[in-house]
Amino acid sequence: MPSILIVDDDKAQLTILQRILQREGYDVDTVEDSTSALAKIKEQMFDVVISDMWMSSRFEGRDLLREIKKIDPALPVLIITAYAELDDAVNLVAHEGAFYYLEKPIDDIEVLKREVHRALQTRGAFAEGEPDSDETTPEIEVDYIVGESDKMQQLFKNMSRVIHRGVRQVLITGETGSGKSLVARALHEFGNRKDKPFVSINCGAIAETLIESELFGHEKGAFTDAVQQKKGIFEIADTGTLFLDEIGDISVQMQSTLLHVLEKHEIRRIGGSQSINVDVCVIAATNKNLVQAVKDGTFRSDLYFRLNVIPLHLPPLRERVEDIPILVNYLIQKFSDEYVDAEPKQVSQRAMSALCRYDWPGNVRQLENYLHRIYVLSEAPSIDLDQLPPEIIDTSLPTTDLEIDIPESGVSLEEIIKEYVSAALAKSNGTQTKAAKLLGISRRQLQHRMQSYGLQSQDFKGEE
Repeated sequence: MPSILIVDDDKAQLTILQRILQREGYDVDTVEDSTSALAKIKEQMFDVVISDMWMSSRFEGRDLLREIKKIDPALPVLIITAYAELDDAVNLVAHEGAFYYLEKPIDDIEVLKREVHRALQTRGAFAEGEPDSDETTPEIEVDYIVGESDKMQQLFKNMSRVIHRGVRQVLITGETGSGKSLVARALHEFGNRKDKPFVSINCGAIAETLIESELFGHEKGAFTDAVQQKKGIFEIADTGTLFLDEIGDISVQMQSTLLHVLEKHEIRRIGGSQSINVDVCVIAATNKNLVQAVKDGTFRSDLYFRLNVIPLHLPPLRERVEDIPILVNYLIQKFSDEYVDAEPKQVSQRAMSALCRYDWPGNVRQLENYLHRIYVLSEAPSIDLDQLPPEIIDTSLPTTDLEIDIPESGVSLEEIIKEYVSAALAKSNGTQTKAAKLLGISRRQLQHRMQSYGLQSQDFKGEE
C-alpha cells in the first residue's frame, strides 16, 4: 500500500487531506511541523510527501524540501501554497526539485488525486528496479547530435533515462539553433514508439486562427473553408510521437485546450460531437523561459508542469566551446559526403581558433550554415581565416594580457606553450573552458596539455 506523509500546521486541512487520501486506499501519516516530518522520514519509507509552503515553525516548507532531497532525492514532494506565494512555489518546482504544487484552499479534489497518483507513478519507476543511476541507465549514441563536453554527456544520460522509462511528456529547452528538434527525433527513434508515426509542428509558425484545426482536425462544414473532414496531427500521431516545437508561442486559450487533451488523452475535432481517444507521446520544445512566462501570466502553470515531467536542456554553443572542433570536423565530413565531386577540405588551425572564439548566437545551426556556405563557394583545399565572415575574424584575436618574455639564451617551444597554458589558466581563475577559449583550443586539448605539464586547475584559483 503506497504511503503518504502530510505536513501542515493547519489541523483542519490536515484532517481533510488525510481522509480524502485514505479513501483512495493510501496509508496516510500526518505531522504538524517540519522537524517531526524529518524524523518520520528518517525512520520509515514514504512514497510521497505533501507539505505546506509556510508553517508557524521557523522551519519552512522550502527548508523541509531541501532536507528531504538530501535524505532521499527521488522522494516526490508536493507543495501546498497560497496564491500570493505562487511565484515561490513555481521556483521550488523549477529549480529545487519539488514535484508539483497545490494551490490552497484545495477545492478541486480531482487535481489532488491526479497529482498524488502521478507522483506515485514516478516513485514507482524507482521502486521497480530502475534507480536513477548511471550504472543502470543504458547509453545511447546519436550520430547527428555531436558533443563530448560534460553538459552534452549529461544530456545524453538524461535522454537515455527518458527512453528507458517510456516517459510520455518531455520538455526540451534551449536557444534557437541549439538542436532541440534533433533531440526530439532521437527520443522517438530510440524509444518504444520508433516504428510508429513521428509528427512535428512548429506552433509559432501557424496562425492563431488555424492552430486548433491543425492540432485537432475538423469536420466537413465546421467553418466556411471546411469542405471536407480533416484529421489533426494528434490523430495522425496516434500511437506515436508528436513534437510541438515553440510551445511557448501558443495562446492561453489554446493552452487550456491542450492541457485537457494531455490529461484526458482524447480530442474532439472542430464541429464534431464525438471524443476521439489518442495515445501520443508529446515532446514539447521552446526557446523561451517558461518559468518567467508562468510568472507573467502568459503561460499556464498547470500546463507547464504537465509538460515538464522530464526536462531536457540543450546548452548554447558558447557554453561548450570544447565541442566546436568536434562539430566542425563532423560538419566538414558531412559536406564531403554530400558533395562527392568536390575536393575534400580541411580547416586550418587559425580558422579553428577563430571559430572557437566566436560566441555563436545562432548556435549549431549558425555554425553549420556558415561552414556549408564556405564549403560550397570556396575553391581552396583548406578553410582559412580569409574565408570566414568578418564578425568571426573580428573576434579571432581578442586583446589579452598574456605576455611572456623570451630570454636571450632562448627557450624551447614546449616551455613557451606551458607558459601560455599557465597564463591562460591564471587569467581564467582555473576555469578550463575559459582558458581553452583564450588559447583557441578544445577543453580536451587543454586537459592533455595540462597533464603533460603537470598543471592542476586548483593551483590557479584566486590568481585572476
